[in-house]
Amino acid sequence: MKNRTLQIPVLLITFNRPDVTKVLLDRILEANPPKLYYFNDAPRPGNENDRINCQAVRDLINNLAYDGELLTRFEEKNLGCKGGESTAMTWLFENEEMGIVLEDDTLPTLEFFPYCEEMLHKYKDDNRIMSIGGCNLLNEWKSDEQDYHFTNYPSFWGWAGWQRVWKNYDVTMKDWNDPKVREMVLQYLPTEEFRQLRTSEFDSLVSGRNDTWDYQFLFQHHTNHGLGVVPSKNMISNIGINHVEAVHMIGDSPFSDLAPQEISLPMNHNPYIIPDIEYAVRSVRKGYPYFYEVPVYPEPPKPTPAQQVRMAIGKIIGEKGIVRDITDTLLAKKKEKG
Repeated sequence: MKNRTLQIPVLLITFNRPDVTKVLLDRILEANPPKLYYFNDAPRPGNENDRINCQAVRDLINNLAYDGELLTRFEEKNLGCKGGESTAMTWLFENEEMGIVLEDDTLPTLEFFPYCEEMLHKYKDDNRIMSIGGCNLLNEWKSDEQDYHFTNYPSFWGWAGWQRVWKNYDVTMKDWNDPKVREMVLQYLPTEEFRQLRTSEFDSLVSGRNDTWDYQFLFQHHTNHGLGVVPSKNMISNIGINHVEAVHMIGDSPFSDLAPQEISLPMNHNPYIIPDIEYAVRSVRKGYPYFYEVPVYPEPPKPTPAQQVRMAIGKIIGEKGIVRDITDTLLAKKKEKG
């Protein structure tokens, strides 16, 4: 029996990718959590590849070399990304005060698990903190100054959280339709590009054009002015980018450069809980460069040649007092006529 140091349960959310699921499952078993919640969504109707692959994912836990408590939930009807993943997380947090959440393509370092455990206990009763992330979208950020920071732009590629937060999660995100709530959220975001991005994402979710679970969680952070924790060094690899069964991560991804790095534990804790706005801006700039064809803080446009001539003349006039002289003359003439 392997000695167990981790005391936090882990949820693994799977669908139809037995290859990446096997890699992630092996990593979780190395961490040896006391409980493993193993969720698998059902095949899409009429999809034979799904039927074969989903069964292969379910078979991975047969004769599993694991001495912790294994809990399984295998759906009979396909719930999709939004319904399936949110259902899995609700399953976890209905039964646990806190836990670690991994999707089948988010491969963490081994240090990720004790890091999550430490931070979950550190901020367990701090309502300002709503999630603990393992992914640093910039790979590394101010690691010479701090071990982690706070952000209003959290990533959920490998994260941990609490029942106290998830119990208020709304998969429909119906409050986005309230103009007052929308205005409040947009005022909270730090830049115009950030506001454009969130409006586009949230509109696509509420209108049904996007089938995902995480926009709702971001919305929940924003409406509560909640913050996520981000490590100064990235601990997550997304091994599902451009996978043959990928749902969202298809094509050239600006985040395909993410590489896991080693961290030191325990963490040196920050004395101030303030969001790092520059991290958020740089992350949006990296992920959505088309928002930044014009710089975030653009320089004033250079004057045209004609404008340069007028500016030069104006400077000469001002230096010689000609404008003052002309004004005095006109006022004197007006007074004589009056």
